[in-house]
Amino acid sequence: MGVKKMVKAVFVVGLLVAMMNVSIEGAITCNQVVSAMTPCATYLLGNAAIPAAACCISIRGLDSQVKATPDRQAVCSCLKNQANSYGVQLGKAANLPGLCQVTDLNVPISPNVDCSKVH
Repeated sequence: MGVKKMVKAVFVVGLLVAMMNVSIEGAITCNQVVSAMTPCATYLLGNAAIPAAACCISIRGLDSQVKATPDRQAVCSCLKNQANSYGVQLGKAANLPGLCQVTDLNVPISPNVDCSKVH
């Protein structure tokens, strides 16, 4: 009888741990996005013709963390809010993924984008 209770307890704890990992794993925070974009500020604000090498390295690091639609939507929402707040040149922002050769991070940056529709 004690063994069955132990097996149930282990199963329940394992299930809870698995559920916690699913909810934590896919969340990219706006702080992570802003931190990754900081080396790109001179380019995004129009003070440089091309992004610095440090910018692309940082963007590629963020790109490697984008795994699924919720990640892209979180990045989109953050970039949309930050671009509006800091006067980012939208054309330069749109060119950044191609210039830095990233794939998963290719989200539209526009004050009018509906980030819930980004996949």
